[in-house]
Amino acid sequence: MGLLDWLNRRGNQVLDPVLVDPGFKRADRSLEKGAAAGATVVGIEQKLDEGTTSRFVAVAVPTANGPRTGGVQVTHGPAHVLARLRLGVEVLVRHGEGNAMVLDWPAMCALWDVAGEPGQKRRRKPPANGVTDKAVDWADQRRLKKWTPRRATITALSRCDGVMGPTLDFDVALRLDDGAHAVAAKTEIPFYAAWLAAPGAGVPVAVDPKDSSKAVIDWAAAANEPGRSPGRLGDPPPSGSAASLVAQ
Repeated sequence: MGLLDWLNRRGNQVLDPVLVDPGFKRADRSLEKGAAAGATVVGIEQKLDEGTTSRFVAVAVPTANGPRTGGVQVTHGPAHVLARLRLGVEVLVRHGEGNAMVLDWPAMCALWDVAGEPGQKRRRKPPANGVTDKAVDWADQRRLKKWTPRRATITALSRCDGVMGPTLDFDVALRLDDGAHAVAAKTEIPFYAAWLAAPGAGVPVAVDPKDSSKAVIDWAAAANEPGRSPGRLGDPPPSGSAASLVAQ
C-alpha cells in the first residue's frame, strides 16, 4: 500500500496528492518557468505499482543538435483528457535545461476547450520508444498467449454501464479476417488506444478456439503497428471511437 493510500484510509478521506508528493510542485515550477515548445509523443509505458496503474510518456523536442527526449509521469486525470495522448501525436510542452520537461496541460486543455488538467511529475528516465503495457489484465494476458491469433476490423463500440453509471469498459464488435463476427466483451481500453479504437480500425486479436465469437484485442500491439495516423493535436476524437465516447 502506498503512502497516499495509507493516509486516505487512515483519515477516511481523499487527500490532494500534491500535498503528499513534492514531485508535483517541481512539475508546476517547470510548467511556470519552462520554455514553451512543440514535441512528439515517442513512447508510452503502463505498469502496475501496488495495484495502481502508472502511466509514463516520452516526448521528443526537436533541436538543432537533434531531438531531446524527456519523460513525464501522468498520475491522474479525466479519461476524456488522457484519451488524447497517443503515440506519434504532437503535443505542447514546457522544458528547461537538459531533458527536464512537462506537458503543457493548461495550453492543451484550452485548445481542446475541456476541463480537468491531469497531474504530472517529471521523470528522469523516459520510457522506451513505442508502447509498452505491463498493466494488462492477467486474464487477458493469458488469452492473448493461449487463444488463436487473428486479424479483425472494429465495427462498433458500446460503453458498458455499471451500478454507478458508465464505466471505462467497452463491448467491441469485430469482423474477423474470414468475415465471421466476434465480440471483445467488457474490455478496458487503455488511454493510449482510445483514439485508434474506432469503427473501421484493423487490430490484432486472439480468438477463443472453442468459441470463435469471443475475442480479446492486443491494444499495445495495435498501437505499435506502423502506418497508423495519430492525427493532429487539435483534431476532435474519431467518430464512434472510445475517445469520443468517454468525452460524452
